[in-house]
Amino acid sequence: MLRPFLLLALFAALLAACSTGKTALNHGHFDLAVKRASYRLQQPKGIGKRGYTLAPWVLQQAFIRAYEQHQTTIRQLSSPANTAPFRWESVYQAYEKLQALTDDAHKANQALDRRVLTVCDSCPNWLTAYPLSYQDRQRDTRELAAADRYEAAEQAFAYREQDRLAAKDAYLNYKKALDWVPDYRQAKAKSEDAFPFAILRVVVEPLGPTRDISQSDNQRLSEKILDRLGHSEAPSTFVRLYPPTESAGDGFPIHQAIQMQVTDYDAYDERTSSSSTTVYSTQEYKVGEKKINDSTKVDILEKAKGTLTTHRREIRAGLDLRMRAVDTQTGQTLWEEPIWESRTWQTEWETFSGDDRALNGYSLKSANLFPPSRWSLYTDMRDELVGDVVRRLRVRYSQD
Repeated sequence: MLRPFLLLALFAALLAACSTGKTALNHGHFDLAVKRASYRLQQPKGIGKRGYTLAPWVLQQAFIRAYEQHQTTIRQLSSPANTAPFRWESVYQAYEKLQALTDDAHKANQALDRRVLTVCDSCPNWLTAYPLSYQDRQRDTRELAAADRYEAAEQAFAYREQDRLAAKDAYLNYKKALDWVPDYRQAKAKSEDAFPFAILRVVVEPLGPTRDISQSDNQRLSEKILDRLGHSEAPSTFVRLYPPTESAGDGFPIHQAIQMQVTDYDAYDERTSSSSTTVYSTQEYKVGEKKINDSTKVDILEKAKGTLTTHRREIRAGLDLRMRAVDTQTGQTLWEEPIWESRTWQTEWETFSGDDRALNGYSLKSANLFPPSRWSLYTDMRDELVGDVVRRLRVRYSQD
């Protein structure tokens, strides 16, 4: 069964090994053409040697065109007329592609040089007209990219104490400047200075009063939520969730408050139902005789029948909570979300009336005589609700 698959895989591998990149060249995918031609020239000639003589020509043609494309892109991006933000980052990416292109071409020519018989004497010489490395230009470009990020960070940094988003923008741009050039100017120290102002501080208030559960149960639910939050990691780099204590906010203003309230509690909704069906035996039984003429009697056969009734008992419970975030400065509701938990317990049993032979040996279902208590249903829902609240808050603030 595996043989056709292996043959197909081998055929695909041979095609890849024989590829010269000519198709990619014809479609204008010059970088890809160079990569494929380079790969072909680094492989043994093998059964695909027909493409081996074409690959150097594809390599040269595709490289020259790809080189011009990248140089044109670099000139356009580097031009003072280009006002796109952080343009030097795009320039750096163009140099990376140009370096990868150059590396592929040199690998191919090195493979050709290692062979005694080359496919063409001029092939290894044309590449010497092009730079071997762009490290110097990449290094200069990294400096320019870091300077762009640093300048953007400096502009935002001035407003860090009045505008949290400006502080966040300053912090991120200082960090990106450091990604381009480690230890760039004072970026590290300034990012640390901006970071505390970039944090969104949210206090999670105790549950509001409700008539749906007792005051003690409401308080216990609130304590469990706050305790679970206290043992959870921050939902994101720029968000902190605080319990309602005097130290909430670490000395900085609180931006949002989470308010919660139990809005409904259905403790024990019990329902019963039943449905009946007529069942028959699989074989017939004699129920009498009859004459078919003056002297002949025959048995009267019928299937045994009865009524099978299925009874159901179902107990449902539900606990609903509404959660919302409020802007502490304006009192405006920023978002609102309902959370609910439910539990369902059910059991079935069967009764039968009629001729027992209609059951065909079937055993009737028995009821589960141990339903859950009101308290066990509530505690299950409460504990799950606590986890839901924490998960929803983490998801809600994971992208800030």
